Amino acid sequence: MIYLHEVHEVLGGKMEEFSDALRTRWRPLLEEDGQARLLWYWELTHGTGPSYQAVSIAAVHDWTTWGTLAESRRARDWQREACALRREVTAKILLPTPWSPLPEPDLTIRPAAVETGTPSLYLHDTGWPFSGKLEEYVEALGTIFHPQTKQTRMISVVACWTTAPGTGRHHEVLLLQRIENWEQFSHLITRGEQGHQRRGWMLEGLRYRDRWESKLLRCAPWSPQ
Repeated sequence: MIYLHEVHEVLGGKMEEFSDALRTRWRPLLEEDGQARLLWYWELTHGTGPSYQAVSIAAVHDWTTWGTLAESRRARDWQREACALRREVTAKILLPTPWSPLPEPDLTIRPAAVETGTPSLYLHDTGWPFSGKLEEYVEALGTIFHPQTKQTRMISVVACWTTAPGTGRHHEVLLLQRIENWEQFSHLITRGEQGHQRRGWMLEGLRYRDRWESKLLRCAPWSPQ
């Protein structure tokens, strides 16, 4: 299983229109043969990063499936249609780490089209380990950071991926976390790391990397997950 990760730079004032187009045009095309499935569609929350940015992740059966889909006429038609609503899209292929908690999705099942009034919030963390430290960083996330989140219950790790060779930076890890306790998380934002947080992963992680980027993402009401 491979995962298609896309960052959409949407034209100003076109977020709702683009969201609807991706839901009604791209998603049915992606899922029509039961070989791929859209998992998430988020919008970057206001005040936390670039304006008019959306992120989507889809599961794809394998590289051959993705190649066939990308070369199809309907996919090219979608790209042309999307150009009227976004100025750019940056895509890469992700591979799950050995310990990633995300179960392999059943691509033949398409979730019911429902909307929620209280969309979930996610932390989308991209970390760039030191050269040659990719595998060690992945292992440390699984053996140190992941167990720590289970103790605090502020966030839960949903998935962990590395960027597939040839589709982006080699030393890159994407960690997806769902915010479970917003009140507790808001204290982290306003006060910073306190007590054991300073002595825990925030310190240990510096053995493997000193640069990362966090995005606070809000699921679209119609997002499958």
